[in-house]
Amino acid sequence: MYVSIKCSIKDVFDAAYKSAALTALSDGIREAVDADKNFSTKKAEKLTIVLTANASVTADDKTAPKQLKVTVGIDGLLTGSGAGQAFKATGNGTMDGVNPKKVDRDVATLVDDVVGDVMKGKVIPQMLKMKT
Repeated sequence: MYVSIKCSIKDVFDAAYKSAALTALSDGIREAVDADKNFSTKKAEKLTIVLTANASVTADDKTAPKQLKVTVGIDGLLTGSGAGQAFKATGNGTMDGVNPKKVDRDVATLVDDVVGDVMKGKVIPQMLKMKT
């Protein structure tokens, strides 16, 4: 079944890290979808699951962060079936000991970790229910 992905960053403590967060969000979702043999992000079909994801990244200190917090929300909607099935999934995570010289890497790592957990634990199981 085809999966369409739309991602956005709702809030980030410093605009310089928005790109890293967005890339980690979209890549993490795409990798999780393509890792399951039941789904693909590559070949469009009539039956489609649309995943709309957003993330927020906050820090304890905007200029010299020592702790990052990420919240991810993913909404799923089955289209093309007339059934109108939908779900919502959320997750969050915290990272302590942020390296001030590698904040972009730490932002991406934390977003990727949270996305991976949400996809594996909540989104993929819901998508499998829609498939049947």
